[in-house]
Amino acid sequence: MKLGARLVLSLWAGGLVTVGGVVAPTLFATLEDRHLAGLIAGSLFRVATVGSLVLCLLLLLLERRGQVSRPPPRQLLGRVAPVLLLGLSEWGVRPLLEAARTAGGSASGEFALWHGVSTLLYVAATAWVVATLARELRR
Repeated sequence: MKLGARLVLSLWAGGLVTVGGVVAPTLFATLEDRHLAGLIAGSLFRVATVGSLVLCLLLLLLERRGQVSRPPPRQLLGRVAPVLLLGLSEWGVRPLLEAARTAGGSASGEFALWHGVSTLLYVAATAWVVATLARELRR
């Protein structure tokens, strides 16, 4: 992997870790209004998802530059899987999460369930990107 692709992968991993591991927890620890903290965090997770899509496409383009053959399907899936997980969370789970919050509030069991699913998807995507970066930096 060339320097440009490593840089994009580093930005991707750093962005996901920063939003999910630093900024969102800080919002809930700092703001007294948990609803407001949730709205801001949700906006940041949406930005992280769209940013991940853009960075993934850029990474694929940089890796593809100068190559004549197609990448193996496993490598392609390895690059796209985190975006699929984040997309599922954003456009699949988030509407269910919002519906549960509207119906029963953020203390409801259904809200907690969908929040847990969303968190699991985000953590899995982040871990995948970080592991990919670590693997590439060892090469």
